[in-house]
Amino acid sequence: MFGKKENIGRVETIISTGTEIKGDVSTEGTVRVDGLVDGHILKAHGVIIGEAGKLTGDVKAESIVIGGEVSGNVDASANLELLATAKVYGDIKTQMLSIQEGAVFEGKCTMSAIKKEPTED
Repeated sequence: MFGKKENIGRVETIISTGTEIKGDVSTEGTVRVDGLVDGHILKAHGVIIGEAGKLTGDVKAESIVIGGEVSGNVDASANLELLATAKVYGDIKTQMLSIQEGAVFEGKCTMSAIKKEPTED
């Protein structure tokens, strides 16, 4: 995952295989989805959609890794990684994007410039 595990953080919430949630999710930490979520992930530090995971709704977080399916818009303020098994049907907004061969993405992508700290001369 981006070669830097600190980007996604420790997983604090797991929606496991066989679990279905209808409604919105908001957390300060990292959430992993291996089950089904019918709703939006409104706020999180990190989001991992596992290979068996399916999200029908928008997702917004600092760092996002997708290995399953998302039908909705994806807003990763720092970075987004689509694994080979990922399927994303919606628009993407991020600063850094990594797409592995085999991933499916249907939508538009908007990438903003990475903000650099000003340096003193």
